[in-house]
Amino acid sequence: MPEPVEIPAGLASMGKPDAMWIYRGSDGAAHGAVARWNSGDKKEIRPIIWNGTTFVSGGLGDNRPLLNSDMVASQPVAPILIVEGEKTLDAASQYAPEGWVVVTWAGGASAWDKSDWSILAGHTCVIWPDNDEPGLRAASSIQIELTKLKIPTAIARVSHQFPDGWDLADSLPVGNAATITQMLKQQLKAAIVIQLEMDPIPEIAPVDDDEDDGFLYRACGFKDGIYYIMPCDNQQVHPYTIQKLGTRDVLIEIVNDVEYWASKFPGSRGSIDLLAAQQHLKRQCTNAKIWSPNKIRQRGVWSDDGRVVLNTGENMFLDGERINPVKIKSEFFYPLSEEMMGNMIDLNQPAPDHYGRLIRDACSKARWSNPIHADLLAGWIATAIVCGGIDWRTHIWLTGNHGSGKSTVIGQIIRYTLGDLAIYPVGRSTEAGIRQTVGNDAIAVVFDESEAGKDAEEQRASVIQLMRQSSSDSTGRIMKGSANHTAVSFTLRSAFMLSSIGVGLKEAADLSRTAVLTLRPLDGKTIAERNLQEQQWKDFLSACVMIPRDTPQRLLARQVGNLNTLRANIEVFKNVIAVTLGNRRLGDQLGTLLAGNYSLISTNEISAKLCEKYLENYNWSDFTSNRSKSEDLSLIYHLMTSPIKVETNLGGPKDRVIGELLDIALGYAGDDRVSGDDADMALRRNGLRVDKAKDGVWIATSLRSLEDIMAKSDYPLGWLKVLERHPRIERSENALKFSGASSRALFLPRDELNKVEG
Repeated sequence: MPEPVEIPAGLASMGKPDAMWIYRGSDGAAHGAVARWNSGDKKEIRPIIWNGTTFVSGGLGDNRPLLNSDMVASQPVAPILIVEGEKTLDAASQYAPEGWVVVTWAGGASAWDKSDWSILAGHTCVIWPDNDEPGLRAASSIQIELTKLKIPTAIARVSHQFPDGWDLADSLPVGNAATITQMLKQQLKAAIVIQLEMDPIPEIAPVDDDEDDGFLYRACGFKDGIYYIMPCDNQQVHPYTIQKLGTRDVLIEIVNDVEYWASKFPGSRGSIDLLAAQQHLKRQCTNAKIWSPNKIRQRGVWSDDGRVVLNTGENMFLDGERINPVKIKSEFFYPLSEEMMGNMIDLNQPAPDHYGRLIRDACSKARWSNPIHADLLAGWIATAIVCGGIDWRTHIWLTGNHGSGKSTVIGQIIRYTLGDLAIYPVGRSTEAGIRQTVGNDAIAVVFDESEAGKDAEEQRASVIQLMRQSSSDSTGRIMKGSANHTAVSFTLRSAFMLSSIGVGLKEAADLSRTAVLTLRPLDGKTIAERNLQEQQWKDFLSACVMIPRDTPQRLLARQVGNLNTLRANIEVFKNVIAVTLGNRRLGDQLGTLLAGNYSLISTNEISAKLCEKYLENYNWSDFTSNRSKSEDLSLIYHLMTSPIKVETNLGGPKDRVIGELLDIALGYAGDDRVSGDDADMALRRNGLRVDKAKDGVWIATSLRSLEDIMAKSDYPLGWLKVLERHPRIERSENALKFSGASSRALFLPRDELNKVEG
């Protein structure tokens, strides 16, 4: 086509176009052009070609070049960004990293196959589709085409914060240009030549002609005169009385094939011998032993004698292959129910390591009190998505003051990594509501703002009971009475995440099952510190933007395929932590989460030696400083090492730990900066009263100042009951006077304080 390009006579009435793009071949010669006219909210786009005599408006034909093919040819190894549309190509130049070439094809999403993609051979490509169904479909088709040419390719997938239909020519809803540039660099690392030769997932055969009844239905057991059977057609467990088993309607419900029953149990004149069929079904259920609802496993991921079972509700997979649940030979039953993935799961498309790094990066940028909390959160995500498939589920409790970002962490990370693979109760949700919603599913429970409501403490305690029962694969079940005076039982296999300002863990058993993750507030910070933390928060939000929209489905596929390796690594992490820190409970608690964190970036089994090296980078102080062999000593240690304000002769109040002030007030230590009277007064203000005659200290049981100190201990709500377990604790007969207030108190001898020193 000659240049300059002229507007065809048939388009002259439209005036001068607002933009024009010339499609050139690899040698730079013009092949055709696309002109665009903008008229308010409307646009007119027309292709222009040379017919040998004049310029006309017509299609660019087949095997057309990409826009910027000449630039691709001149830079034989440059990374390529593929976008949809010429206007988007112009806008994308502001985001593309230096040295990249941006290309597009003519004709829109449905015309991608009319272009010559071979020009991209030797390059690595990132496709940025329009954020809608046609755009994503075109991107997938282009990736397959490039795979046939052995061209490594990745498809950039934006987070849920980007609206439907968004493309690079639109204004950014979140983040900035640097955010998009970083996403492109990350996607380039994830580019691969996808596997096309994988066998498709087989369809389920409706009914197998084999005479083995196990292919047609499954006899599940019997109890109290009720017989339980799972038909192949509807894949649900149904209870039948002996009378119903002998009816034609129930037989057809079990196997919808009259000829099958008539041939297996022939009666007179081609009918069915109903009594024979009834006795046969009864015998099969009896041989299947006593029915137990404990054997029901519904939605989620499960480990079954070394096999990996995924029940998405309407679909069942056994070791990655789709299967009818009736045909799974197991002691467990996997009835189908409501689909939780919207039929979007593709086990052949697991999340690459790149996705795991994005999740870990987003977690790391929140304002944590200890950096290890970031990896524990990432590890919880990695294990919560397959919580039914692991033997021990460590829960997490996200805490922090108002404005610390708890809800943002849930909204920006948890919801976009777990999606519909979790439930999200809030506020006044009850234990019964959560329990009945989860039922026999193995899905995560994310409970935000759990302290809401006037009965918050009771509500929290009942939810903690669910967490306790859900932690391990024991045979214990939750038993509840019903309105008809029958017991209803539940076996929970959920990973819980609670979020609140106060942490309601009272017992050591709950602390060993739950990791408390703390977000730092901005209160009490200098302006410089606040500015730094505000910037860190912006970096956190930018990192969240980079979590792709399809993360839940692809992360599930990754963890399902990697479940047995994850289980093995959990045991390695548990053992190494137990030996390194000398605490088996810590190994159980943290091993699962840190193995989960490792699984986000590696699908390999880890050796004990490599695990030791991996764990060297962590600061364990949050988990070891207050851990004693008994809970009462842990509380005493916390009390003695807590700082409080005391008047000094150095110009006002200073922080000193309680243990030091007790020694000063009791006369065991002198200090030129703090007098014995000032130490005694500071202790009384905080609910502690020295008793020189008894050589010890009285600890108030009902003063707010002391409760504030104990709120930061391992037992913020139940500290008083735990402390009363100490064998040398004495209870006062009457209320004692503290600084401006009275309270009953517990006495602790000073020599007991020395036992926990250091």
